[in-house]
Amino acid sequence: MATNESMDSLPPSAKLAMLHAQAANNATVTEPTPATSSPAVQVEEDTFVPSPDDPIVMDNSTFEPLIAGDFPAPIGKPVSTPKKELKPKKKEKLDLNSESAFPSLSAVPRTSIATGGGWSSAASSRVKSPQVGNSPSPNRRSMAPPAAGSNKKSSSATQITDVLELPANQQIANMPNKPLGFKSSADVIQQVINRTGTNIIASTNRSGTTTFLIQGAPAEVSKAKRELVAGLVVKRTVEITVPASTKRFIIGARGATLKQIEAKSSTRINFPRKEDEDFNIDENPDEPVTVTIMGDATGIKMAKEEIQKIVGEKAAKQTIKVDNLDSKFYLFLAGPDNNNIRKIEEECNVKINIPAIIVEGNTNCDTVISIYGDKEKANAAKQALEKNYLEIEKNSRTVAISIPKRQHKYLYGKNGENLKEIFAESGCTVELPTSDDPSENVIIRGLDADLVKGLTVVMEKARAVHVSVLDLAENYKSTGSDALQNARNALKYLITKKSIKKIEDEHNVQVGIPRSDELEKAVNLEFVSKVEKDAALAQLAVSNIVRNLTPDVFSHVDIKQYLHHYICTSHRAALERIQSTNSVITIIPEEEEQTDKLLIVYDGEDKSAAKASLEAAAAELNQVVADSSDYISKTTSIPSKFHESLRGPRYTTLNAIIGDSDVVVRFGPGDKVEVRGLTKQVNHVMTELQKAFNIVQEEDYSKPYSTEFFIPSNFSAHIIGKSGMHINKIKDKLGVKIDIGENNNNDKSEEKPSGKKDKKGAASSVKVVIQGPKINAESAKDHIMAQVRNLADQATLTLKVPKEFHRLLIGPSGRYVRKLEEKYNVHIRFPRSNRGDESPSSSPAPTNPNEITVRGGKKDAQAAKEELMELYEYEKEEQEKRKEREQKHKEYEEKRAAEEKRRAEERAAREAREAAKEAAREAKKAEKEAAAAKNE
Repeated sequence: MATNESMDSLPPSAKLAMLHAQAANNATVTEPTPATSSPAVQVEEDTFVPSPDDPIVMDNSTFEPLIAGDFPAPIGKPVSTPKKELKPKKKEKLDLNSESAFPSLSAVPRTSIATGGGWSSAASSRVKSPQVGNSPSPNRRSMAPPAAGSNKKSSSATQITDVLELPANQQIANMPNKPLGFKSSADVIQQVINRTGTNIIASTNRSGTTTFLIQGAPAEVSKAKRELVAGLVVKRTVEITVPASTKRFIIGARGATLKQIEAKSSTRINFPRKEDEDFNIDENPDEPVTVTIMGDATGIKMAKEEIQKIVGEKAAKQTIKVDNLDSKFYLFLAGPDNNNIRKIEEECNVKINIPAIIVEGNTNCDTVISIYGDKEKANAAKQALEKNYLEIEKNSRTVAISIPKRQHKYLYGKNGENLKEIFAESGCTVELPTSDDPSENVIIRGLDADLVKGLTVVMEKARAVHVSVLDLAENYKSTGSDALQNARNALKYLITKKSIKKIEDEHNVQVGIPRSDELEKAVNLEFVSKVEKDAALAQLAVSNIVRNLTPDVFSHVDIKQYLHHYICTSHRAALERIQSTNSVITIIPEEEEQTDKLLIVYDGEDKSAAKASLEAAAAELNQVVADSSDYISKTTSIPSKFHESLRGPRYTTLNAIIGDSDVVVRFGPGDKVEVRGLTKQVNHVMTELQKAFNIVQEEDYSKPYSTEFFIPSNFSAHIIGKSGMHINKIKDKLGVKIDIGENNNNDKSEEKPSGKKDKKGAASSVKVVIQGPKINAESAKDHIMAQVRNLADQATLTLKVPKEFHRLLIGPSGRYVRKLEEKYNVHIRFPRSNRGDESPSSSPAPTNPNEITVRGGKKDAQAAKEELMELYEYEKEEQEKRKEREQKHKEYEEKRAAEEKRRAEERAAREAREAAKEAAREAKKAEKEAAAAKNE
């Protein structure tokens, strides 16, 4: 065995070989535990993870930089070591007798370097001294490029070398069943090299321990060690408990603190779901909450320290509730602009929250004050508040004044702003009677000296607002019809047309609309304004609109209430067409009205056509109802005490019962349960609802339930989705926990769907574990298995069509191919072109310029392919016909041109002959004229 002096004289990679050799020899003789396989390493025991499972980290920051030729080829990129430039020396006479130039050989032979399982004899023979001078070593490698964000100014002088050892039983690569996403150790190491810019060498000895030499800047080396451990070490799960009151501080705003801890420690931290917590945090702030940490041993330790640090800071603080103070005095306790509260907060170093107690029509609501801070200081703040309260209660007096009931809500103001202004100006509070109380008395509370001023300010606020009232029913009392019903119809029309909002903006007023219970007695609109003229003009504008809404413009159609929403959604286009063609407005009643009557209002200019238009609209609406005969409503009776169990937390159990059906389920009143939807879906949901009722009636609904099954491993990525999008959607919708875990090809107890086969020919599958209520878990299983069947049924078909036909199959802006995709629920891809007229689908385009791919269910893909081929054959036939027609047209044009040419030639010849004849006639005539002249 080498001595310490010989070890110090060796380069780092030779020391690595020495460590492997010693570990191998020790393993052969004594078989030590993995934690003690390296004699140069002392591992600190972790209190919550057995020491054999901890990664062994050696801090060797004093190592010299690695020398090329002393180690096996690194996994990273080749690098260049900075060359040393040596100044040329003058030639001197060589002294052969010089002991310094030619030292005597030692009688003690040099210790040989034993090789481990991961080092060959050839490798050990390459261990030699570094070359000097300007002649670079042929094996010299440069450092990997620095990671993004690393310090570019760092030089080789600041680089260090560290060693990390991982025993065999800790490495994921040695597990029989590897987790999803893990390819190989080399892949992880390469990713760490790329991210950190370090140089990493890995070697494994005969005992299975892998040693890593990491070289680079100190910060990057530390980061590389952390990422190597996180990526290569087997993950473990540790549970710790924290006080419930500290949970929100560990999570942080929008999970920021928790994400920071997870990123720093490379772990996954989970808290129990809210529905799993069987306690109230407000009542039990010190109740322990279990926190699950999953990761490697080092990461778990780091995460645990960070969480305990937060717990140590926050556990000493608590929130005290003060519920023995009358909310009437809250404004006095807070003081103007919360000055009194701020003073106590500064003195006691606490945070005091006084709820917004000013509620419209009720200032005596049930509220409590909360104080957060150190326990002793929070109690001191509570005592200070109670002392102030007793003093205020003792010294305050009240006085009552009568103000018209309709002006009370305007004294209140938006969000109670007017009441706050009165308190700031006068030091008095105003207490308004509830809306159900017919009393018009307003109580003013304050000190004796402030009551007069408070009374004055309240009267000024009351007089500053002008309120006028318009009774819409007055317009219809002389018509002999139901004046109150016509007034309600007119109000619905005004709201639907947004006429009231328009008048408010134009005249700078506020229009008060009566509540539903007030409409049973009268339909009064209140016009509120600081300027009396504005309120009068707004009232006149509404009166002019209502005057034109005579009773003959209103009509009703009886349509079952359960169809109202369905018609508005599924028959929206038909509804809009009826309104536009008949110049009417259809107004669907609110759900709370519990009526079947749908209001139709004629909105045209020609009032004489109102009756015909209303009748035509009613007939068309009745036809829509007839077309919706498949949409039904069924009711059943289930005891109301089971309704909450059937709904489940956040309606997750109801989602499981409904499944993918597009139905509406309403619970109550009483034991009534109503299901609305298409007949087939309603019947299915009614059956499932009865099954679920039997389960929650016979079994303990809160009893934990778990189901396990297998899916093909090549489908798991599709089931999980990008960033867990698909699987998280199922979890949230059904309220279950889903773990898609390890490969398991040896378990034959479960039925495993056919999928991708491994090297031995066996189907490779992964186990899925679902935990939650039985109904929810079984529904989640059915949903995942349906997805698996759909993925297994997927097929990709190809067809070859000449490129010149592609634009004809795609259509303008992809119209034709998009229709095919929607019709058959498939993806159709054409080769990419420079014209940009390819299919809008997002799947990869084929590379063959004449090849079209169709992906989807086998039957649907085949049907889409056949239709594409039919379209191609049609276009091909049409193209041949076009060519034939063009050829015939061309021949016809050529024949016609030849005929025209022949006719032109004949015409030219005929004209030439006529011209010759004419010339001959002219010549004869001239001869005759000449002869006659001669005779004369």
